[in-house]
Amino acid sequence: MTISLPQGGNAILAQVDSTAQTVFIGLNWELPVTTPQVEIDASLFLLNASGVVRDDQDFVFYNQETDASGAVYRIPALERTPDDRDGFIVTLPALPDDVQRLAFCLTLDTTNAHNATFGAVSWIQARAVNSTSGQELIHYRSSGELGTETAIIVAELYRHRESWKFRAVGQGFAGGLRALAGHFGVLVADEDSPSAHVVVADDAFSSVALTLDKDADEEASVSDNPKRHRRRTLQDVLATQVEDIKTRYRTFSPLLKRAMQDNPNESQSRLLLDRILQDVLGYALNEIKTEQKIQGRIADYLLAPGGIDSLVIEAKRLGAALRDKQIFQATSYAAYAGIRWAILTNVMNWQIYRVSTEGKVEADLVFTLELSAALDDENAYRLMLLSKAGIARCELLEKLWRKKVALSSESLMTAILNDEVLSKIRTVLLRERGCPLTNQEIQEAIERELLR
Repeated sequence: MTISLPQGGNAILAQVDSTAQTVFIGLNWELPVTTPQVEIDASLFLLNASGVVRDDQDFVFYNQETDASGAVYRIPALERTPDDRDGFIVTLPALPDDVQRLAFCLTLDTTNAHNATFGAVSWIQARAVNSTSGQELIHYRSSGELGTETAIIVAELYRHRESWKFRAVGQGFAGGLRALAGHFGVLVADEDSPSAHVVVADDAFSSVALTLDKDADEEASVSDNPKRHRRRTLQDVLATQVEDIKTRYRTFSPLLKRAMQDNPNESQSRLLLDRILQDVLGYALNEIKTEQKIQGRIADYLLAPGGIDSLVIEAKRLGAALRDKQIFQATSYAAYAGIRWAILTNVMNWQIYRVSTEGKVEADLVFTLELSAALDDENAYRLMLLSKAGIARCELLEKLWRKKVALSSESLMTAILNDEVLSKIRTVLLRERGCPLTNQEIQEAIERELLR
């Protein structure tokens, strides 16, 4: 059930949905058709206990679409819908401890509409959605409280004891995005500011000031001015983490090569797996639990990044043949513990499953990866998804699983045999072949000719 909040109202996320570790905060608004066209931008500020950003990387907006860790990122334009014109994915367990509050904001770009204010906007909206299940948890829509503001703090997520609360704020500012950024401690520069692109010669680590200018051709502007601040996206963060995985694996790979020569037993294989989990995937010792029991099921390993049980592992001896039935123990444990992800591995080969408990326990193979002397880009990315940083953003794994399901033969045939698609095929065949057919005739022909 969705909780609807008035302005100033708040709700504890865990009390609405205890499984919501990764949430989508969707932002929306409505402009009357008679209103001159005005552009509205979404932004997010990660704030410390003093109510300001720790550094400029805590300002997520159109020129910087993720924070430094990737725990928060702005959704790509292709994923925006009429229900959510903009929004952000937030992986709560991955947020640093000193981030106490997240402010979700909307601002008017008054470049082409100098007198525009939020008073002309019919309403603004924020909603919190469990990113994994797609279930809307909390909803807030303004009701006439907008006035002459050009910037609005629409909603907040903030720490409350061991949980997070969502607050419907609806607080306005004059001065647009620049004033809002200054309020939260972000220093921005105009394109023509004298110091906008100055790098101090004796400071090798100085960074170029953030600019609010929107580039029509970003690549050209970067090449014309190499000192200009470049947009940092989630893909940049993921690419950095993949390279980090490669570097860590190169350090570990001699141990694996030696082990392959020695044909180790299961106990020695476990020691190798311990090293991979810690040295390559980045889990702390207290985040790796072994021989865990629940309802008579035993998990060889249970990974709990940030203290949250997230991944079950069934471990076999190095190089041993992996069989589908061997994952049963891990998936049964995961189902009883409410965990979505399970791994079957013999150290060299890894099989990753998504565990579902709707009706009955099912385990869908999401992908496999093989460790070799040289880790290629695809396997490095997949290994990164299993790392502490990757599991903290489990929506990446979830998207991979949903894509696999969507492209399965069953899903594709269901889509093809949908009445809407059959009608399109009927129209094309009539146009191209001049033959009138019924949807039923087309369906029977597809089943007879393509599914035989």
